Amino acid sequence: MKLLFPQNPMMKKLPDSIFEHEFDAAQSLGFACLLFAEETLSQQGAEQAVRHLPDGDGEPLLYRGWIWTESVYRQFHHALMARGYRLVSTPEQYAQVTYFPNYYPKVREASPVAVWTDTADPYLAWSRSRKLGDGPFVLKDHIKSAKHKWHEACFVPKGAGREQFESVAEALRKEQGTSFNRGFVVKQYVPLRSRGFGPREYPMCEEYRLFFWHGKLLISSHYHNQSANRIDWNPFEGLAGRFDAPFFTMDVAQTEDGDWLIVDMGAGECSSLPPSLPADKFYNRLRDVLNTTAQSNVGA
Repeated sequence: MKLLFPQNPMMKKLPDSIFEHEFDAAQSLGFACLLFAEETLSQQGAEQAVRHLPDGDGEPLLYRGWIWTESVYRQFHHALMARGYRLVSTPEQYAQVTYFPNYYPKVREASPVAVWTDTADPYLAWSRSRKLGDGPFVLKDHIKSAKHKWHEACFVPKGAGREQFESVAEALRKEQGTSFNRGFVVKQYVPLRSRGFGPREYPMCEEYRLFFWHGKLLISSHYHNQSANRIDWNPFEGLAGRFDAPFFTMDVAQTEDGDWLIVDMGAGECSSLPPSLPADKFYNRLRDVLNTTAQSNVGA
């Protein structure tokens, strides 16, 4: 399996600086790493973005890069197929774990209660939030939140009226800009076990990012730059088995009462490595799993 990263827009033979540590770590462990012109994708289309790739032979290709809409990922998928490559996740699988309304029904019992809209209508979001009571709430679009602006564009305090709710929703929509995805998601806020204050507004908590590969836990790491505790992730591996997507993440956090909840999910292709997870550790684990799978297939 080969890996595909966005190239540096200025130095095209190098990966984008954000992914340079992953590119270097993967290459050092024997992965073949390719680059494509991500900046060309939005300007000239997927075909032009991948035109400099060598011809493939149907081999699987794992994308590691920025979050895209389902439509853009589908165009990318088709352009790579035309060049002889097969992305690990199909567009349908990518969308299954990228958009909140797609994955929430499968993990409802392990997630905060939520409602959503299919349009960027703050009043409709406010109206639907009434089903959840008087708050507090966390707002996001169908893919991302703006938790780096926690008080301004993410968190709605308990008892907030319509005007305050819509102000937070509008701030979220403004912050996301053209990247606002489909509609609002309103989640019941659940107090989480604190790990202190972070450098941004979002309070640090006992939160982990779990990477899954074909329904099995690949690796876990604390979401913040904190030491990890030994935790039994088997219940979440059971939930992961409900998804067809081959590569995705769950962000899980411990509540003040000691329970564990899924607070977010995402396609593994676009999920960043937490600061507590070194790139070489991640790709070493991925390599081991791929080698084990290959050996099992040979022996079958």
